[in-house]
Amino acid sequence: MGELTLSEMRERTKFQFGNNDEFDSVGSSATNFYNLWINTAYRQLTTYDYFWGKRRAFRFPQLDTSTTAATVDGTAYISVPSGTLVIQHVYDTTNDYYLTNIPYSEYVKYSDRSDTTAEGEPSYWTRSGTYVYLYPTPDDAYTMRVYYRAVPDDLSTDASTTTIGKEWDDIIVQLAVYTGKKYTGEFEAAKVLRGDIDDMISSMVSIYGQEEKSRVAYLHLDPMYRERGY
Repeated sequence: MGELTLSEMRERTKFQFGNNDEFDSVGSSATNFYNLWINTAYRQLTTYDYFWGKRRAFRFPQLDTSTTAATVDGTAYISVPSGTLVIQHVYDTTNDYYLTNIPYSEYVKYSDRSDTTAEGEPSYWTRSGTYVYLYPTPDDAYTMRVYYRAVPDDLSTDASTTTIGKEWDDIIVQLAVYTGKKYTGEFEAAKVLRGDIDDMISSMVSIYGQEEKSRVAYLHLDPMYRERGY
């Protein structure tokens, strides 16, 4: 989890606006725009697949989670977990196997999906709206574990910290300042700041990929070819 609290992030953001009190309470809703910019930055950072055109996907291990849901005999779907950004896998814990994802366009072609005589153990899943549809339609109660990437909650209290690691705290602050500069029409300052943030993100975006170094499932040259001088 993060180290800086919302209060501390706000102080650092506000400092870069000359400790301007004008944005502490804006409009009839008395919105604190420093908090707004921080949460906007946090949400964008954690929900974008590619950030500012970078062709390397973001991954935050802290946002990977799972929950279980029970199927109902004759009901073709289970609910998407609250706060889901992307469903990654669906696993039938009752029968001990992963379901295969299919496009929704393929799912709707199964004319027997509403046929109670064609029910069975689900083998496929697809997401549509707030539901995960299963095929075949379950014929019994099965426990499904849904693995998904979550959208983190906004920082709502002064003591709130982010769900992601503290290594992203300063990037969130700078993104908040960047957002604020755009809000206030300081586009040149925002442009300069964007370059700095771009460098910071570039050095962090694939850091968790280093865990892959411990994998053993890499291709190796067969000793037979080595011995023959290949």
